[in-house]
Amino acid sequence: MAALRVFLAVAPPHEVRLALVDQLASYSIPGRLIPPDNWHITLRFLGEIDEVACERYVAAIDQSDLGRDFLVRIDHLGAFPKPSKATVIWAGITRGQEHLFQLAEIADERALDAGIAGEERPFRPHLTLSRVRPQASATDLVDEAELDVGWRVSQLVLFRTLPGRGTVRYEPLEMFSLSR
Repeated sequence: MAALRVFLAVAPPHEVRLALVDQLASYSIPGRLIPPDNWHITLRFLGEIDEVACERYVAAIDQSDLGRDFLVRIDHLGAFPKPSKATVIWAGITRGQEHLFQLAEIADERALDAGIAGEERPFRPHLTLSRVRPQASATDLVDEAELDVGWRVSQLVLFRTLPGRGTVRYEPLEMFSLSR
């Protein structure tokens, strides 16, 4: 039985990706840029799991009350672990954070219900834009960048990671609708 590398996420719609690309064009973002088609907000990384665990997780999420659709707004840039020693450049979410935290908690609880190990890192809602190796300072970028893009989140997506030559692709496995 083949292992699947999967994660549950919120994916911005195509027009939001285009708007964000346009707004980011005036900034010099260090590192290896993530293709806009791969942009997402990870709610729960499940890692390498077998098909049975994946099916249990899908069933558990499907039976969960995921709440209502909500608005998300991205308005700034940030960096992990910190702007002066950035290894990841990300777009930060302001509006909608409380809903994202609730969904991440549900996603984590359902993972445990499905027999999938708990997440080690605390949830920090963000959209990864670039991976920086070796680390670099992004302090000026983080201080100066102003963004303004948003959308209504109406579904969650369970993605499978497909390795490729030079770039990774994400394939949607399941979609879960939020109520209106």
